[in-house]
Amino acid sequence: MPNKFWQFRNAADGSGELLLYGNIAGEKSWYSDDVTPKQFAEDLAALGAVSNITVRINSGGGDVFAAVEIGNLLEQHTANVTARIGGVCASAATIIACHCNKVIAANDSTYMVHPVSMYCGYANAADLQKYLEALATIKENIISLYAKKTGHTKEEVTAWMDAEKWWTGPQAKENGFADELADEGQRTVYENRNGVLFANSINMGLPFNKAPRFVQDSLAGSSAGQPANTKPAGQPGHIKEVQDMEIKTVDDLRKAYPALVDQIEQVAVAAATEAATNAERARIQSIEDMALPGSEKLAAEAKFTKTMSAAEFAEAMVKNAKTQGATYLAQVQKDAQDSGVNGVTNTPPTDKTEGDAFIAAIKGVAPKN
Repeated sequence: MPNKFWQFRNAADGSGELLLYGNIAGEKSWYSDDVTPKQFAEDLAALGAVSNITVRINSGGGDVFAAVEIGNLLEQHTANVTARIGGVCASAATIIACHCNKVIAANDSTYMVHPVSMYCGYANAADLQKYLEALATIKENIISLYAKKTGHTKEEVTAWMDAEKWWTGPQAKENGFADELADEGQRTVYENRNGVLFANSINMGLPFNKAPRFVQDSLAGSSAGQPANTKPAGQPGHIKEVQDMEIKTVDDLRKAYPALVDQIEQVAVAAATEAATNAERARIQSIEDMALPGSEKLAAEAKFTKTMSAAEFAEAMVKNAKTQGATYLAQVQKDAQDSGVNGVTNTPPTDKTEGDAFIAAIKGVAPKN
């Protein structure tokens, strides 16, 4: 399956965490994918009987169908689900947040709603009309969700979407999208990397010049189109760039680049899992290649119930063959003993009369007196 855009973690207190950093659903549409939604549902179920789930969001959005499905799965879960926005919650990511029982936004986080868009490719007039109808349906569903979450009218919500509204954490709370504000400890780090907006080292998939004014202003002084890796003179102290952070430990690295560390861990786990899977396949194949007729039971045990390496299987098979050979010889000796064949000899008769009688019997002639 494609690389996961999510990560589940079990906490020591019996609760669970879901990390949603970056683009939702990646490059492949959730709508046409049968594998990814199933895998997400299985990972959610694997958390077990947790009473609380924290959904940590730093995402510029993505596939609306993926967001709706994820949101519904979380809403239907028996746990109390809390969304915590630490960086950016934009576009489709807001759908997931609105399905959670509570939304807590960092004071300097960013929230964005905008109209629904769709890639049409090559299409004729009839196709375009169908796309328009689909967009209208999807938008209506999102409007209803936003109105339910915020308590505002559908008309107000529609106006916000059409205007592509960008809000700070406090503004998101004021408009009903966030329930609480919290200082997450680590302030949101906005960067202009070659003209692209990054928040806490996560690519938001948005040109920096399209970012809200308060985000651009926070990095005023950085060269247009260049990464903002130094803090401009006079910039507020809470806009802390990565270069200013002293990294000495793994924890420091995680704080500076949380998403990057998570991605590295996911890659490492995936690589280890793949290596273990390939090694297991090779072990089973080697056992199957070495198995001889009559050793089927031993081979099955070696592969599944009494797992052993190929070398251990080869040694076990030799011992088994030796045991079977000894058992066979013992059985042959026993059968010979039981049949009486061991009492038969080739000693010729010593009595000539008996010998003549025996020969005459064979020829059918009686002996003379």
